[in-house]
Amino acid sequence: MGLFGKDKRSDAERTEDAMQQAERIVGGKGLTGKLAKGFMGADTMAKFGDGLATARNAQADAAIAASGIPGVKATVTGLADTGTMINNDPVVNLSVTLESGQALQMDQILVSKLQIPRVGDSVNLIPNPSAPGTYVYGGLAV
Repeated sequence: MGLFGKDKRSDAERTEDAMQQAERIVGGKGLTGKLAKGFMGADTMAKFGDGLATARNAQADAAIAASGIPGVKATVTGLADTGTMINNDPVVNLSVTLESGQALQMDQILVSKLQIPRVGDSVNLIPNPSAPGTYVYGGLAV
């Protein structure tokens, strides 16, 4: 519902609606999108678009991590801050080595500010069922 009634949609539905609205604005669609692009400039809108893409990837990664698929342990060999924050959590680029010795580079990974990995830490990686041979960051290994 709207302003005076109770909204009966789920949190996931409200989140999806908000993401779609933000993507329309960043894409310059509608009056709000055109005004935003005009006042803030195309470069700023492109940065907002990059942030939205990172947020979408984080949503997908969280869904995979919550799926219960068993993870693989890896050791962090490199960490670089991208300068992007989503809900005050940093987005980083990780270099990791799997237990098998395979080295991986993982770009644009959202990590909790309470559990930022450091070089030498063990982390969980979860195989991505939608992209075989790739992994989703699953947090620090316990």
